[in-house]
Order: sequence, then C-alpha cells, then structure tokens
Amino acid sequence: MKLHIFKNKEELTNKFALWISNVISETLKNQEYFTLVLSGGNTPKLLFKKLVSEEYLDKINWKRIHIFWGDERVVPFNDERNNARMAFELLIDHINIPATQVHIIRTDIEPNFAVDQYRKMLHTFFDNTSRSFDLVLLGMGDDGHTLSLFPNAPIIAEHKRWVNTVFLKAQEMYRITLMPVLVNRASKIAFMVDGAKKSNILQQVLEGDYNPSKLPSQIIKPIEGELHWFLDEAAAKDLHTL
Repeated sequence: MKLHIFKNKEELTNKFALWISNVISETLKNQEYFTLVLSGGNTPKLLFKKLVSEEYLDKINWKRIHIFWGDERVVPFNDERNNARMAFELLIDHINIPATQVHIIRTDIEPNFAVDQYRKMLHTFFDNTSRSFDLVLLGMGDDGHTLSLFPNAPIIAEHKRWVNTVFLKAQEMYRITLMPVLVNRASKIAFMVDGAKKSNILQQVLEGDYNPSKLPSQIIKPIEGELHWFLDEAAAKDLHTL
C-alpha cells in the first residue's frame, strides 16, 4: 500500500489526474486497450472535470480505453443520483471514446437481470486473464463503505460472484456493485479520499483492527496488484504512521 498526501483537495485532484494519465500512457505501451473503473459519489467530480481539461485531453487516448463502473444506484439514468449520468455529464460527453467501450450498469431493468447482464459482460473480458481491470478508482464513505459494500451488509461475505445487488433500507433503493473477488484482481486500485469528516474512519480503516464487516473498505486488498490511497491533509490528519 502506498499513501499519497497533498495539501488540499485541489492539489489532490491535480496530482491524481496526472498519476492516472501516466498510468494509462505507460500501460498502453504494452497492450491494445486499458480497462478503467470509475467511482461514483461526489469525490470524483473535480477529478472528472480535470481529466477533460485542455491539459489532459491530448494526453489520454480515450479511443483505447474501456470504461466500467464500480457500482450504481438503481435509479433512472436521468436521476441526478445515477453514477453513470454524473460521469457522462462531467467526463464521457467531453471525450472521444467509442460508445461500445462505455459499459454502464443498466438501471432500466430488474436489478437481478442487470446483475446477470453485467456479470456476463465482465466474464467475456476477464475469464481468461490472471488480472482484471488495469485501474479501479474508488471512494470511501464516512461510514467506511466503498463500492456498494456497506457496514454489516450480507454481501460482504460473498466471495464467488463478480457482481451483486443489495437493497439499502436507509436509501430505500437497490444498488448494484462489483465485488472484491473481481476488484482485488486488478493491476492497480486507487482510493481518493478528502475532507476532515472522513479522517477518523480513514484512520480506522488503515490502522485499526481488520474488521471488514464494520469497515468494508478494508476488504479491498489487491492479490498481486498495487493499492494506492490519494488523500488530502484534512483526511490524513488522524493517521499515526506518516
């Protein structure tokens, strides 16, 4: 695991975008396509805007990238809570990428059917590879969740299925999520966490006892790949191992 800590959210976003761009460029020197998993929520919004700025539009060859999502809220695409909608508005609508290389999680069909469809698609990519995605971007909630793996959710103990669905009573909605059994096969996984309100839970995740039922972000442990945490100083302020 490697920590990358920056002064504020703006510097964090700038350095993270540069790191992502470099990872993509270096990887594409040795293979035809790059597989990238996007995260949802509020944290990556500035990152997506940065990646479509003039500084990066010519640095990243989007024509050679396949985009996936780590999880999705089962709400219509035009609902502002939909992760894919946010990514389209801030990123995908502004880049030159073939539509066939953008793999959204469908929310216009029953969750179980959407799960089966997404899982089958992923198996066509990764059944015959030792690694899965080239890069998975993740966030962490102030309750320690990542993807749609929330504290005490039964699916945390699932170690076979690549994609799962869960109903969250607190949000009164279904969510669809990639599972650690697939994510942990990625070549690189990078969390982006900012803000003082997440500092205490971040300290527990990184330095506390291993308890993934309580702190689901702890279950993200690459089998052979790299794990990176990109943080601002506010989020990192409670860490003792700096």
